[in-house]
Amino acid sequence: MSLQITRDFMLQEKMISLKDKGKIMNLNKEVIGTFAGKLIKIGNTYRIRDLDENPVLTVHEKVISMRSTYKFYKGGEQDEDKYIGKLKRKLVSVKPSYWFEDPSENKVFTMKGNIFTLKFKILKNNKVVAEIHKKLFKSLIKGTYGIKMTPDLDDDSAMLILGIVLMLHHEKEENR
Repeated sequence: MSLQITRDFMLQEKMISLKDKGKIMNLNKEVIGTFAGKLIKIGNTYRIRDLDENPVLTVHEKVISMRSTYKFYKGGEQDEDKYIGKLKRKLVSVKPSYWFEDPSENKVFTMKGNIFTLKFKILKNNKVVAEIHKKLFKSLIKGTYGIKMTPDLDDDSAMLILGIVLMLHHEKEENR
């Protein structure tokens, strides 16, 4: 998926749908990709696709786990050689605490803020690299939220952050 050298995105979920799906747009409201999860919620697999419907990122929810865990893969398959890392939730905390770790279990991104109101920041090396907010771009479209990333992020990190935000949105929906 061509991120078109933008680091500002809007995610718009389809409000009435049997699937968990939606669009990824730039600030001109041009669709640059889509996301979707399966109908069955247990052990869901999500895919971000480009406009030609080619999977760019696959996220698989681990079902039997003490904590919420999501494994990320580049492309459309869940092959170990395509494994990028996993998003995890802290087992015991007053406020939900999440982080993303690489295959060697090094923390790459941490999340700070209120995940359930979709108002939080993503940090890398204690530096804010992305900000997520339901009203970031004052969109009047229901089910739309903004993601503002630092311009120096590479495409792979930007794609990973889009996946992380989608999974945190999924967590919010599951815990409603």
